[in-house]
Amino acid sequence: MLIVKIYILAVLCIWLIAVVVAYGYGRLGRRLRNFKNYASTDAALPPLSIIIPAHNQAAALRRHLPSILSQDYDRFEIIVINAASTDDTSDVIERFELTNANLRHTFTPTSARDISLERLALTLGFKAATFDWVVITHPDCEPVSSQWLTRIGQAIVAPNSGPQSRRLKGEPDIVVGQAIFGESRNAWLSRKINFRRLWHDASNFEHILSGHAAMRADGCNMAYRKELFIGNQGFSAHQLLETGAEELLVNYNSTPKNTAVVIAPAATVLQDPMPDKASWLKQRIYDRETRHHEHHAWLYRLREKLRMIMPWLFILVVTAGFALPFIDENAADQTTMIACGAAILLLALIYICVKIANFNITARALGYKPYHMSLLLNELRLPFWNLHDGFARRRASRNEFRKKFV
Repeated sequence: MLIVKIYILAVLCIWLIAVVVAYGYGRLGRRLRNFKNYASTDAALPPLSIIIPAHNQAAALRRHLPSILSQDYDRFEIIVINAASTDDTSDVIERFELTNANLRHTFTPTSARDISLERLALTLGFKAATFDWVVITHPDCEPVSSQWLTRIGQAIVAPNSGPQSRRLKGEPDIVVGQAIFGESRNAWLSRKINFRRLWHDASNFEHILSGHAAMRADGCNMAYRKELFIGNQGFSAHQLLETGAEELLVNYNSTPKNTAVVIAPAATVLQDPMPDKASWLKQRIYDRETRHHEHHAWLYRLREKLRMIMPWLFILVVTAGFALPFIDENAADQTTMIACGAAILLLALIYICVKIANFNITARALGYKPYHMSLLLNELRLPFWNLHDGFARRRASRNEFRKKFV
């Protein structure tokens, strides 16, 4: 019976840790429910420069540029950087320029050799920006509301509400926003892709609001002070990497005292859905390479790994009970086994209910549809997705992730 007692004690310990971790899923949602991370203010909102790097995305610009041009904001400009496009991107931009005085464009020179195309386009956008605050988004994105820029402006001039007031003493230099993938024809694939995005976004936002520097930012929806970009020499620390420009820019330059978040329904950006599973797999591998270069990551990664392993650890401990009769013949007492099984089943149900309820608090706060039993399946897949991405990154050539000189 000693082994049974040790087993029951182990189950209770693991269950308690798992429930605490599951309860933490709702921490961000409860914070967002109790405060506005932007505040209404009489202060003048700053003028904004929006930069959009575009590479062979004429159709996306045609669909989404009107919603950005129609923003209800006093002073803003839009700069589209034509990054060596071979389609009719230039023609689309020029047609919009005829009817919109606040839209202009530039292009990347073909002779550039020592910086990736994405980083070169963003650098040109920052240099061409008239105003001190630069908002970055992509051609395949559009804000869900005409108040998108207003919410960003409010987060810049009045971020001192809720948890942010403990560390932000003035205006921030970086504002991190949120983007969501739209629904595709493959609803199950969309749910998986959005789950992974939600899982990482929630971890990042919670990390920032807990008083830490931002781990990453979404290039579809972020604002960055031009002075900080120029003063820190832009992308000099990672200029040869092909992707992850915005994420590493924030990761390298964010501090607990210069970064704010803007999370509100009107501040959300909707991105075109992934066309297929292969595109998603490719993006995951590039994300893995990007995160290989991140700084100040140990606490964030510790939390992420704990959340990943807890479901599997709980399953492992529970299933270990089936081996008890083979280890200790006294454990085969029918009454004892039935009682243990019933107790473990009850603990498992409590764990599942706490996890789903808390995860959906955060999901709803960030504008996602609730997850139910699919949450458990997707959560169990997370470690395998990470393993797959890690192995794929190691198998790939190093030149796959760096600028190709031609």
